[in-house]
Amino acid sequence: MHHVNIRYNNHDGNVAPFVAIGRSRPDLVQQAPLPPRTAEQILADRDAAQAEREALEASRADLLLTGGVNEIATLDHRIALTKVRQDQAEAQHAAAVIAEARARDEHDVEQARRKALRKAGLKASADAAKLADRYAVMAKDMAALLNQLRDHERVIAEANRNLPDDAEPVPPGEPHNGNPGTPSYLQTQYEVVRVNPDGSRAGITNTPGKLVEKRIAKEVRIPATPSIPHTPLSGRPYLPGLGPDATPIWGVRQYVNGEAR
Repeated sequence: MHHVNIRYNNHDGNVAPFVAIGRSRPDLVQQAPLPPRTAEQILADRDAAQAEREALEASRADLLLTGGVNEIATLDHRIALTKVRQDQAEAQHAAAVIAEARARDEHDVEQARRKALRKAGLKASADAAKLADRYAVMAKDMAALLNQLRDHERVIAEANRNLPDDAEPVPPGEPHNGNPGTPSYLQTQYEVVRVNPDGSRAGITNTPGKLVEKRIAKEVRIPATPSIPHTPLSGRPYLPGLGPDATPIWGVRQYVNGEAR
């Protein structure tokens, strides 16, 4: 298959099309757009165009005396092109100055926001360090309290394992968090049905005006609910130590499917 490739070259200031008929050539593939230039770079291009234009204009007087008409026309064309390059660079420079000023303003606003966030973060970090120290002290106090609870739980459990005849179990002292459960039982429930005047169950084809409603009792078995034993308070809390390898201040970390809970 044949392709027609067209590219434009302005190495000498001219816009000249190149047409090739044949297979695609990598050197004729359209190049990726150049990155945006800074105002300083555009200003350098403008100064270069201006210097080139001034040099060409200075040579025109001699060419008028010694050159031919085509040479003078070519020179005038080059002068016109450099003037266009200069005007274009000036317009682009003005736009770049505005864009860079806007970008600096946006950057300053963003940096101010980030500095404020960092300042708040530093304050929160300092407060967190104080709270961590306070936690360590309070956790040790809590661990001592939980240890006392555990001692009492052992005494209560031992007493309940050795109850005298006809004695009630010793309550845990702390609020009971279990559930005694309920046994299965029968419950009378009522269903409202539509019946004929003679007491027979009405069908869907019966005349609505001749129907009456009747409550029919039925026994329904309510399933039992399992009992949930009391979980001692001392076995529920987990107070981690500070640091990656620190021993827990109280309790044992639980893992569910390999994830710490």
